[in-house]
Amino acid sequence: MKFKCKIATATFCILLAIHCYGAEETTNEDLPDLGGNNKQPSSDDAKATKNNTNLENKSAQIALDEAQQNFQNLTPEGMKSTLYQYGKSTLTGAAQSKVNELLSPYGHVSTNIVITDDGSMDGSSLDYLIPWSMGESNLLFNQISAHNKDGRTITNFGFGLRHNLNDKWLVGGNAFYDYDVTRGHQRAGLGAEAWTDFLKFSGNYYIPLSSWKDSPDLDDYEERPARGWDVRVQAYLPSYPQLGSSLVYEKYYGDQVALFGTDDLQKNPYAVTLGVDYTPVPLVTTGIGYKQGDANSNEITANIKFDYRIGIPLSKQLDASAVSDMRSLAGSRLDFVNRNNDIVLEYREKNDLDIGLFLQPTDTAAQCILSDQPEEAQAYEGCHWSLNAKIASHLTLKEARWVPQGSFNPETTLGLPALIPQQNISSGSDNHWTLTFPAWVNSSDASANKYSLAIVVTDEKGHTKQSNMVDIIVSEAPITYALAISNAPKNDKAIKVAANGTDTAELIASGNKAAGLNGEVTPLSGDDMNMKFHAWQVEDKSHAHEVAIHSSKNECDVTLGCLYYTKTPGKDNATIASTQSGVFTLLAIPVGKENQKTNPVIVDFSNDEQVLVHAIVDAEAPGINLLETKGNILQLGHSYQFKVAYDSNKNGKWDATDRTTVSDTDMTPLISLIDYKWLFDGISAHGFKGGYATSSTENHDLNVPHENKDAALLLADAGSDGLQGYELKVDFLPNETGKRAIKSIKAE
Repeated sequence: MKFKCKIATATFCILLAIHCYGAEETTNEDLPDLGGNNKQPSSDDAKATKNNTNLENKSAQIALDEAQQNFQNLTPEGMKSTLYQYGKSTLTGAAQSKVNELLSPYGHVSTNIVITDDGSMDGSSLDYLIPWSMGESNLLFNQISAHNKDGRTITNFGFGLRHNLNDKWLVGGNAFYDYDVTRGHQRAGLGAEAWTDFLKFSGNYYIPLSSWKDSPDLDDYEERPARGWDVRVQAYLPSYPQLGSSLVYEKYYGDQVALFGTDDLQKNPYAVTLGVDYTPVPLVTTGIGYKQGDANSNEITANIKFDYRIGIPLSKQLDASAVSDMRSLAGSRLDFVNRNNDIVLEYREKNDLDIGLFLQPTDTAAQCILSDQPEEAQAYEGCHWSLNAKIASHLTLKEARWVPQGSFNPETTLGLPALIPQQNISSGSDNHWTLTFPAWVNSSDASANKYSLAIVVTDEKGHTKQSNMVDIIVSEAPITYALAISNAPKNDKAIKVAANGTDTAELIASGNKAAGLNGEVTPLSGDDMNMKFHAWQVEDKSHAHEVAIHSSKNECDVTLGCLYYTKTPGKDNATIASTQSGVFTLLAIPVGKENQKTNPVIVDFSNDEQVLVHAIVDAEAPGINLLETKGNILQLGHSYQFKVAYDSNKNGKWDATDRTTVSDTDMTPLISLIDYKWLFDGISAHGFKGGYATSSTENHDLNVPHENKDAALLLADAGSDGLQGYELKVDFLPNETGKRAIKSIKAE
């Protein structure tokens, strides 16, 4: 049980005792008039002096009796304490009288000035009601209050309107702004009143206006005004109006509300307070109350207050018979609004733990970045990304772990480290981890390549916070497919094979996947390929009429012949023979990816023995076939030429002496029968993928500029490396004239 008591100043107690002791000799004429309408003319000075002398004598007698009774306590320590208490009582009494004297002409004043032994004014209060308009039916007023309680100074400013319905009932409404000067809390209040003779009903609703603040009451806690309401009833006995009773029901909302103090925080607490008050004279009221809540919470309060009313002579305010008038409807019109001027606080444990997770490409190859959003990263398999966290907490982190959405393990799947507080994760922004996009999964499930991830952290007090989710989306890295003829010793783009059903062209498909931090090229294994082979007559450039490749020679027409597989084709290879003469274009297409295809190759199934060879040469060294040298790296400022010739000396390779015309009699250059275009093959040093040269170079010599900055003239997507680092190749096909003139081709 808690016990709280507000004791009025000693000055007032002495004043009251003096008044009671000399009541039989002190008349209304002896009391000062402080603004009343029934002021009486004073007696002559002698009479006043006589009365004052009597009063002084009686006061002296009281002091003498008190001194004699407590003579045994007049030790040095006792005298020091007595003098201190006397001085304090004199000071507070004088201050309280002065405040009442200054404010009383303008309204209804209630003061209680207390100075504690340590010099604070804890328990002091001031209430001041100012009537601005007082008609017969309506009263418009302000009420200003200030009080100090438990080290907090709280002010209340309100305005209200009261209306007399008739001679029996008064109703009113009010609004208040409450401000905690010490801690900066703000609260609004709305109230309603209904009064009649000897009975008052009031209700109030309290609305917090300020937010959470650090609490000086409890370590690691925050506080703010609690939302709540109350209903109040005051009643007095008509036969004995000095005695009154009150009933208050109050309810506040919050998980930890200090309705009964910070030592007894409760969730959504309520309290019922029963009170009894006694008013011997209108100027003084004492009271005691018992407050009971849930969870065995209770409190006893006691108080005494000095209450001065404007326009009423002091003599009447010290007249016990006047108490009945102040209980009437007319006499209570200027009573203070019955509300809780204290700001009840709600508390919560400070938990500023927060974590935000975001993705960011850091030192990532440009071709890796497909989608760059803080909460979503999309890139090719093998690419690297930075995962970052911002963590706010005034406490030390004790635990952290990855929270994947799904069954994958972030450490093994994404290459992330195990989280260890204070080693690789802590409060602040310095939390960065590198993840690697895993291998792309060939699946019809749209979520098969999506990895969602969060982090959960726990501080030293057990507070837990989970971050937002981030998504890592893996895209299949771009694959470059190629087709070659493996049994063509020097060049794999064309071959001449006898259409005898025995000789074969051996086709091999390959694929390179570009991925990783620097755009590394990863060759696909044969098992990762799933190629289907197609053939067309070489003159069918639009590939409108595909030539079937049969499963075996037995399916061929005996007269017309056909192309056929000599064995079941593999995922990346096929061996083809023919009993049908002709020049064919062949290529391979990955199953299910019809928009991707390999380069074409030429196979001439005929009996012509002439062999066509070709070369790439540097104009400064025209006798050297760069296709036969290892690493034919481009040189700035050089000019390169594509050469086509018949293998005149039948050595199976291009020589500068090979014939470059159709025949000895037809001097048409073979190069004029070929459509060709240049290819910058491979990846540059800084990860830039090559490609075909600009169309202006087709069927022309390739003149490499002297500086890298001009590389875009030949390669539209050239990067900072220019043309350096690529291998020079040529794709070619006979043109329409060449198809008729060239009777046999075997590129070596």
